[in-house]
Amino acid sequence: MMQVLSNLMVGQPWYLLWSLLALFPLLMKNYPAFPYPSLARLPVDALSIWIERLWRLLGALAMVCIAMGLSGIYWAENIVERVGSGAHVMIVLDRSASMNDDFADPQVGERESKMAAARRVLQDFVSQGREDMLGMVTFSTSPILAAPLGGDRQAVLAGLSATEAGGMGFTAVARGLGMALDYFKGRPVTGSRVVLLVSDGGAYLDAKTQEVLRNMFQREGASLFWLYLRSANGASLKVAPAEGDEDAYPEYQLHRYFSTLGTPYRAYEADNPLAVERALADIGRLKNKPVRYYQTAPGRDLSWLFYLLALLSACGVLALHLTEVKKWRSA
Repeated sequence: MMQVLSNLMVGQPWYLLWSLLALFPLLMKNYPAFPYPSLARLPVDALSIWIERLWRLLGALAMVCIAMGLSGIYWAENIVERVGSGAHVMIVLDRSASMNDDFADPQVGERESKMAAARRVLQDFVSQGREDMLGMVTFSTSPILAAPLGGDRQAVLAGLSATEAGGMGFTAVARGLGMALDYFKGRPVTGSRVVLLVSDGGAYLDAKTQEVLRNMFQREGASLFWLYLRSANGASLKVAPAEGDEDAYPEYQLHRYFSTLGTPYRAYEADNPLAVERALADIGRLKNKPVRYYQTAPGRDLSWLFYLLALLSACGVLALHLTEVKKWRSA
């Protein structure tokens, strides 16, 4: 009840003084005079007594409602908690020069680079996730924030459009992941947290970097999905290298490290644009868990409601007035 009253606001409070006029119907005594000395011996008419009380109350209510309407009463804006399905997703997109190359198994027909396919599919992914909180980091030599974690999908789409300009030939994947995880820090955990890494290559991480990333993933409780866009000369994550040749396959080394993070991890190996579409569709289903988020509900004018109540009260007063006896019938 207190929460409801705290949300009611008035634009011009001094109009509320007019509500004092509601005392007149309650206090006034204005009965018509009849040419008879006394009615004391007549039986009490309970119906007439209640009709009179209702008449006075309706008159007072009409005046109060008019005063409330004139004061500009409204329902203030407030923060509303919603429950939907989705996740808090930070996209980490590789912008290295190799992303402009073809897939390991290009589709027949129009050829599409790995970056073009990733950009096209991610744009659909961002547009469809209406209840997701989204953000994006791009990286090559160093990470760049394209859009902070939030509900502004246009910022993420603009960041994806900006990837048409090519990047450098380096893959600073650890720094990109670290920047993405920083945007979960200090936020309330109201839904599943997902880091979506889209990259075509691996990187060698020293022991200190591995430990730092592992601690960040565990502290923030974030899952990792790696969409691996395999190049023609890229290693497959499905086949372990021969013993002694592990250092020649940084992609597989990175995949094996991700498996030790201690948080949910899944890798998708895409050899062609169609595989990218299938992988993003599967990721969309996996991350589609219950999520709590907050929206600002706009204020609403309530003056019309009080004017309507005043009109109905006035109609009630008029109807009851028509039942009043104006003169007694003669015998």
